[in-house]
Amino acid sequence: MTTKIVNIVVAGGNYAGLNAMRHLYATLLASPVQANKTVVNITLVDRRDGFVHYIGMTRGITEPSFGSSLWVPYSTVDWLQHSQITIKQGTVADIQPTLVQLTNGEQLQFDYLVVALGISRFAPIGIRSSTKLEFVAELAESYAQLESAKSVVVVGGGAVGIELAADIKCDFPHKSVTLVHSRALPLPGPFKDELRHNVVDILQNSIGVELVLGQRVIAQEPASADMADTLTDMPEHVLSTATDATLTLSGGQTLHGDWVVRCLGTRDKKSIINLPSSTQEPIFGANGIRVKDTMQIDDVAYPHIYACGDICSRDTVKLAGVAMYGAYIAAINIARTISSVSNDSPTLEESPLYPSKILLLMSKDHFIMQLGDEIWEKEKTRQYVSDDMGLQGSINGLSLNKVPAAYSPFDLAPAF
Repeated sequence: MTTKIVNIVVAGGNYAGLNAMRHLYATLLASPVQANKTVVNITLVDRRDGFVHYIGMTRGITEPSFGSSLWVPYSTVDWLQHSQITIKQGTVADIQPTLVQLTNGEQLQFDYLVVALGISRFAPIGIRSSTKLEFVAELAESYAQLESAKSVVVVGGGAVGIELAADIKCDFPHKSVTLVHSRALPLPGPFKDELRHNVVDILQNSIGVELVLGQRVIAQEPASADMADTLTDMPEHVLSTATDATLTLSGGQTLHGDWVVRCLGTRDKKSIINLPSSTQEPIFGANGIRVKDTMQIDDVAYPHIYACGDICSRDTVKLAGVAMYGAYIAAINIARTISSVSNDSPTLEESPLYPSKILLLMSKDHFIMQLGDEIWEKEKTRQYVSDDMGLQGSINGLSLNKVPAAYSPFDLAPAF
């Protein structure tokens, strides 16, 4: 019987990409496909040389010694050194129906693709670095600016802005820390106003952050790099900070910040996805790549292409756990298809839509969660909180410190 070679590309690392890699390894490499004489090669493409625990980035900026632990090099993960796994450090420029092209011109042909490219944030929350050495140096740069500042202004009251303002004020209680948000209450998204009011109370009365709500920043002098009219770099390579800056607000008020950090949303990666739609619906919708519950792209032309994590459009909050679960579904469905010894298509697993959830870590001592319609106060939430902002849990869940156990893709294993 002729040996069949199957090439899988996972575009993007971190929570989604690495969990896809973990389950592809466990189902296809740890227990090799024997029945149909298939050799599986898996390539991970990532512009970084390691996993970064994004959830901890706000505290990584305020505590560089903690920040350095957020980066786990791929070279330290034993199972990623498997002979049928290739780690390609590079940036994805273009995704076509059967190939991924990198910015250096290299092309990777695939039989199956998992798109796990996430979304982009401006630096320093978005990560410029491609190596841990660069990452540690850039954390030190941000920390030096923060440490020397007497006053800090955080612009943008989403989850990142809230957590950053709280971490700064708690680690530097004598600094003036102001959070500016354009709406009457912080935290956009499908959450209750009761939660938002609780966040305001914690920030103002328990932590001491000054809040300026219902006002937009209409001018900043000097401007930060992310405010340029035209940006040619990826957002991660563009700083959203300024020193000794004056902000003019829509209400006429001015604010001064020795250090200003703008936490104003994300940017998508629509330009990378060049997959013609077979219907009038675009592949990349308003909220990301359209996917089925099987995590396959929602187009009959692409049953071999899956998307998971923040880049895909599903009616759920974009969270690390959601990304990891979607990646698990994508991986076992690919493994089932490859491992099937009959000509019949195997039954594919589907990812349920979980209730909306958000856990806000406002320093080590203040936290609150909404799960579905229920708001969990501090004591009830405590069971989900760790001083390392979930770092060790993510390392364990992604098997970065152990070799994943083999299992059949026709069985179900813990997602993480």
